[in-house]
Amino acid sequence: MSSLLRVGRNPTGRDLVVGDVHGHLAQLQRQLDDLRFNPQSDRLFFLGDIVDRGPDSGVLLEMVDQRTYFSVLGNHEAMMIAGYESPGSAGLHRANGGEWFYRLPDEERQQCVAAARRWPWAIEVDTGFGRAGLVHANVPDSSWIELLRQLRAMDRHWRSGAPLTERAVAFAAQNILWKRTLILHFYGKVLESGAVRQKLEDYLESFGVGEEWKVPATAEQLEPFRIAGIDRVYMGHTYVPTAIRVGKCHFLDSYREEPGDALSLVCINR
Repeated sequence: MSSLLRVGRNPTGRDLVVGDVHGHLAQLQRQLDDLRFNPQSDRLFFLGDIVDRGPDSGVLLEMVDQRTYFSVLGNHEAMMIAGYESPGSAGLHRANGGEWFYRLPDEERQQCVAAARRWPWAIEVDTGFGRAGLVHANVPDSSWIELLRQLRAMDRHWRSGAPLTERAVAFAAQNILWKRTLILHFYGKVLESGAVRQKLEDYLESFGVGEEWKVPATAEQLEPFRIAGIDRVYMGHTYVPTAIRVGKCHFLDSYREEPGDALSLVCINR
């Protein structure tokens, strides 16, 4: 499969996007049940990092079929791949919740890696009223066009089995799977305003975790979040206290197993 997957419009049901699940299938299932998710008509899109930390990493990997349950590659799946293909790098994965993987028989580990290697690094979804981009961590230079350029540069190498250390692959991985440029700009340049921070605290007190909060920012503050070449972008990777919308960017990594926590699950086609 190409590193970019384009998905057509869903004519019969909802398209839901969920932030980093990290092995917590029970929490995901509870929230899908609350939403009356119907796999016959609805589709679920993961933003990567479905593995590690929680008890159900293997089951979640098996769920992804890129037909009803879609996922982009996250940095935790990348660590899993690297830990298997280059055992010297396994320590990083083990230290970040990956111990479950190294307890599996070799054949099962090989299957997990082969499955994740087939996942796209970015997904574009036709929502019926624009294109939604899904990517794990970041959009380089606030440009979906630049993201696609980097994917094209590495795609042939990745599909032929190149390691994550190959030059073009490593460059794209750092910019798309690991970097936190956009979310750190939100924390450092937007949320630093006492007024904005207070509005977020008021919102959480009134609505709780899980609802998406639209950031009341100035035009200047919003500039880095006006992503070129796409209508909106959904990302995970970095913790936010609830789903956050700022400009064209939606940040959805909100679950840490703390009391009151919930996965951020948003519908993108209604």
